[in-house]
Amino acid sequence: MTGHGDAVAVVLQASGPNALGIIRSLAAEGVPVMATDRDPGAMGLRSRHARKVVLPDPVDDPSGFVDELEVLGRTLGMRGVLFPTHDEAVEAIGPHEQRLAEWFDMPWSPWSHLQPYLDKSAQHAAARRIGFPVPVTVEPADEADLAAAIPEMRFPVILKPRVDPAGFKREFGRQVLEAADAEELRAQWHRSAAHLPQVCEVIPGGDDRLWTLGSYRDAEGRPLASFTGRKLRQWPPGFGTARAAEAWWDPGLARRCHALLDEIGFHGISQVEVKRDPRDGRDYLIEVNPRSWLWISLATEAGVNIPLAAYLDAIGRPCTWPEGHRSDIRWVLSAKHLPASAGEVRRGRWGRGAATRSLRPPVVDGVLSVSDPGPGLGQVGRIIRRKAS
Repeated sequence: MTGHGDAVAVVLQASGPNALGIIRSLAAEGVPVMATDRDPGAMGLRSRHARKVVLPDPVDDPSGFVDELEVLGRTLGMRGVLFPTHDEAVEAIGPHEQRLAEWFDMPWSPWSHLQPYLDKSAQHAAARRIGFPVPVTVEPADEADLAAAIPEMRFPVILKPRVDPAGFKREFGRQVLEAADAEELRAQWHRSAAHLPQVCEVIPGGDDRLWTLGSYRDAEGRPLASFTGRKLRQWPPGFGTARAAEAWWDPGLARRCHALLDEIGFHGISQVEVKRDPRDGRDYLIEVNPRSWLWISLATEAGVNIPLAAYLDAIGRPCTWPEGHRSDIRWVLSAKHLPASAGEVRRGRWGRGAATRSLRPPVVDGVLSVSDPGPGLGQVGRIIRRKAS
């Protein structure tokens, strides 16, 4: 499939490997691509495959972001297809989707349907309705609720924000807070109460037990492209983002996760992440991310071009990828994974065998590319400047 020119793909918040995977996956099929970010030096804006546009930050200036996106739509000369890479863009666009629809196609669920499911409690409720395993979770409204729940909990636990995850990450420098016992839980809950945290049981096992269904589903909920794989290592380990992952087709996982997306009534690109419990082998829901995810480029490498599926559906030329894909391909962020793995092996925090297997060919890098060197060179430059400062 080449030479698609019906619309331009507009990649929002193009600052990381997520956006880069979308840009390269679409450009390889002849789709015109535009990368947007608040930072003119952002990773996606360094790609030779995309036109560059600077837009306001949807976190700091959501109204300015929408206003400038509308201005962009008026000047494109053709329709645009939007590709959000973070929840913040979805949240900024949502209340104004009708206004932007004059210029852009948005291949995801309408805001009125999607908004409730940005709250993880709604995701958990949907999972429970269909018997999809969920970690033991409580949502204390106040200190009395927390005190009543503590005797029923199995520690360790984590606290995850139900609202404003971006603000939570800015405030605490990570996606979750951990608590090993009741005393630490009380302290962490007080620190994060403004974010209405869920308190969740930690499913045991390493990062390599975190599995994903990544997919694109059309407006009727039909899966047009599906991928499964697992993380091999995160940064930081335990509760971070992927720095190494592996494609592995698991039809049972795909079927179970699509049943959850059916219950939600989801349309669009998403990642359903679960953790496979070594105690009973069941997959427990971690979260549903209602947009693309960090290592989406691995799906394309495995033969399932999820961004292209969304683009073609948006322009009225839907295409379905056959079920199943190539397995045993690895994806890494070398700039993070190599030094972090060496340090963890040296300190006895990760086995040498597991670290070596994460780099077993075939392996692709989420940033570094001979044919598209700009993002990698920019990444190396940032690392050098950081070490020199």
